[in-house]
Amino acid sequence: MRDWTHTLLNHHERCLARHAGQRLLVLFDVDDTFLDMRRALASLLHAYDAAHGSAHFAALDQGTLDPFGRGVETLLEQCRVPADEQPQVLAWHQHKRRCGDIARRAHAPFEGLLALAGWLHRQPGTAVGINSARPEFLRQETLRCLNDLAAGSELRFADELAWFTPHGWRDDVGASKLAAIAQAERRGERVIAMIDSNPAVLAALAEADYGDDMLLVHSADLLLQSQPRQREWRRPEVA
Repeated sequence: MRDWTHTLLNHHERCLARHAGQRLLVLFDVDDTFLDMRRALASLLHAYDAAHGSAHFAALDQGTLDPFGRGVETLLEQCRVPADEQPQVLAWHQHKRRCGDIARRAHAPFEGLLALAGWLHRQPGTAVGINSARPEFLRQETLRCLNDLAAGSELRFADELAWFTPHGWRDDVGASKLAAIAQAERRGERVIAMIDSNPAVLAALAEADYGDDMLLVHSADLLLQSQPRQREWRRPEVA
């Protein structure tokens, strides 16, 4: 089985030598790469049950939830929450989703990827950016969330290195991400890798044929399985 983490780090090393003097940019998706909103939403609704002595969400399957945590009102109907209690659940959801705890729950499965992003950020001539399927109106909320999670490290997700879909949830995500890469490269960035959770997006990028300068990696292939916070990233030997 291919070690994609080692492949990425070796690729970064080769690109440093190949493109000396040019800033390298590694782009990450957000959902199912840094955040799992399905897990966070399920945890929040189970916490509602625990706090209120109810069992509305006991049979909730997080795998069936929207990847971006949308459609809560419909979900309450599906779980047969009484109509007169639904406003209370929605108010709980709106309050809790603004708290840092839900972001930490959403991020828990992907701590290793944030550690990897931090390592890349610390390397010479290298920057880390966001290329997300989320719509533009979630820009500031998303960056605030990610930077809160990265607090205490040197990593910071900069507004000028973050791209979101411009017209909302119905955008062609593949086209939007291709446009983001093109814009970054017009500004002089050298995009060397895209880490994404969507196979269709990775396929669209592969069809664009960026050559061997850009490595395309499914985020699940980079997940660290044990104690990601304690992992010390070291510069690999070039294969």
